[in-house]
Amino acid sequence: MGLWVSFAMQMIGYLLLLGDANYLQFLSSFDIVSIPVFLLTGTYVAQVIVTSSIEVLDDLKDSMLAKQDLIVRNAIMSKQSKTDGLTNLYNQSSFKDYYDKAYEYANNGMSLHLALIDIDDFKAINDTYGHRVGDVILEKVSLIIQENITSSDIAARYGGEEFAILMFEQSFEQAYAMVEQIRQKIANMGHLELDGAFVTVSVGLKSYSPHLSKNKLFEEVDACLYAAKRTGKNKTVTSLDLPNLKSNVSGI
Repeated sequence: MGLWVSFAMQMIGYLLLLGDANYLQFLSSFDIVSIPVFLLTGTYVAQVIVTSSIEVLDDLKDSMLAKQDLIVRNAIMSKQSKTDGLTNLYNQSSFKDYYDKAYEYANNGMSLHLALIDIDDFKAINDTYGHRVGDVILEKVSLIIQENITSSDIAARYGGEEFAILMFEQSFEQAYAMVEQIRQKIANMGHLELDGAFVTVSVGLKSYSPHLSKNKLFEEVDACLYAAKRTGKNKTVTSLDLPNLKSNVSGI
């Protein structure tokens, strides 16, 4: 629109000049006709260029928006593929990938502690109150885990009512204090969904050791968890406790 306004103003100016006899003596018949044709053609070409530029810019904008949307969708899909939909913790598949990498780092000198946490008597909760209430309890337990681990740690829903935590950059005593804090906070939380009843968890904990394979380390942590279950629940059992409990736990 601005180009055509400019053209109109130029034409008005040109017509005014044509009324000047002194100006006309410098123009031939060809000039009189060619000047407005030139102005019209120039304006049209400029309009085409501007319109094309706007279309190109619109196409670039649409392309960038489409790319941004694709990036966001891919990020969401990537997160969904790595996390558990109910608890927002990493899922078992992601945990196994992180565990493989963590074990490699531990072989190179990084501290590593593995904890397995299992909700006590969870089947009874589902059977008594229904699976929806069971899901609420899983969400609450996972939230306590998330709130009490450090930014360096990795927590996952390993399966069912079982959770796994990889802890780095801390001593065994610090790792033990962390999982105990998680266990105690869960034990002290009453649940309206369970008519005010409490939920407890059992925990197995062990640190990386060079003589243990990746699978053996996991098996020993699982054995600690099993011992906690069989000797009263609502407790944390470590590899240091296990020798004293073996006589009381069958199958270990």
